[in-house]
Amino acid sequence: MMNEKEIIETNLRNYFEKNRNKKVVVLPLRNLSGTVSDILREEFDIQEQFIVDNNAYDMRHVYPMNQMPESYKECTFFLAAFGNTRKALREQLLGYVPEYQIVDLMYDEEREKIFESNSKVHLDFLCPGFAKCGTTSLHYALAQNPQIFLPSVKETHFLRYAVNEATHTAFKRQFREEDTNGKLVGEIEPAYRGHAEDVYRYFGGDLKIIFCVRNPMDTLYSYFKMEMRSEVFMLDSKSSGAEMMDGFEYVTPEMFDRWASKYRYRGLYSDHIKSYLKYYPIEQVKIIISEEMYADTYNCMDDLQNFLGISKENKLEYLEFPRENMGNRVAKNQKGLEINVSIGQLCRRLRRQGDSQSLDMLLNIRKEIEEFTTVDYNEPMWESTRQNLLDYYMDSIHELEGMLGRSLQGIWY
Repeated sequence: MMNEKEIIETNLRNYFEKNRNKKVVVLPLRNLSGTVSDILREEFDIQEQFIVDNNAYDMRHVYPMNQMPESYKECTFFLAAFGNTRKALREQLLGYVPEYQIVDLMYDEEREKIFESNSKVHLDFLCPGFAKCGTTSLHYALAQNPQIFLPSVKETHFLRYAVNEATHTAFKRQFREEDTNGKLVGEIEPAYRGHAEDVYRYFGGDLKIIFCVRNPMDTLYSYFKMEMRSEVFMLDSKSSGAEMMDGFEYVTPEMFDRWASKYRYRGLYSDHIKSYLKYYPIEQVKIIISEEMYADTYNCMDDLQNFLGISKENKLEYLEFPRENMGNRVAKNQKGLEINVSIGQLCRRLRRQGDSQSLDMLLNIRKEIEEFTTVDYNEPMWESTRQNLLDYYMDSIHELEGMLGRSLQGIWY
């Protein structure tokens, strides 16, 4: 039962046992690419030629696919991604290089066996997106209805990482028959926004899909503050949380302006929703506008319960939408960020391992520590930043309006 690193190591070893080409490219620029780079350097004494990422390139070592250095024609491409990203990048790469030059480092025979097994968890509905758009509040609200079962852990991350017998067993423990029998069974998993194919293969085509969306400019700023508190996105194996604050004594709107130019793609909701529409008809998809849910909770939650198929006598009346996971605290300084990131990484490891008892203990400890490592941050983003982001998001917003069949003018712009 291998974890992600062991899967990558095995596939790299298999490749180099049969191939001599050491001119390699890694893609995309995510946590896994750092793992690949480490293994290449430490086990094979190889440095990748460059990294490919269409959203976070610097034109020095990281390039978009349509502007790769000419040497790409001689390289082998090591693809280290899951879900939609994996599939989309492979399809794009085939426009540049033949299939034999692409190596899928995340192919895992054990994962494939579980997707084909008959012992999978049944879900009636899933919310695969989006982070910082009210998904925690939605989990809390739906869990109040005795006709609905949601696991106590809001995000199991089961399909996001290594899928093997151990993780599958841990996942199934969240859905015991004595707890789910006779209820609508669901999950809130924002991390699945990019895993439409995996969701379809595991849960099937009868699933009802819920998306929570929010003004993407506000979502991105909220995401930034979360990462400046503890959940820093690691660019590569050498990065640390402190480096995100390099040149700044503390968090500022200018820092967000720089950060947003690299991570603004996270607010392109329509791209992810379209990936789900390849597998699920629009009638099985519900898009919730977060601002409307807070402004008109009663009608929005009534409509959502209708969508889920809850009978009139079993509906709850929601007069106010919960405000869970709300916070404006950010790291006090670089050292505070380093501490919070280290704890956050350990939390993720325990979550992957299914060790809920240790995870609960660590989450309580983290909450106490953050009282000393973080401060309140309420600075608005620069208006120039907001306008630049709106210009960037407008096409995606219009696509979303097409899916909704109505305009979001006056709500988001």
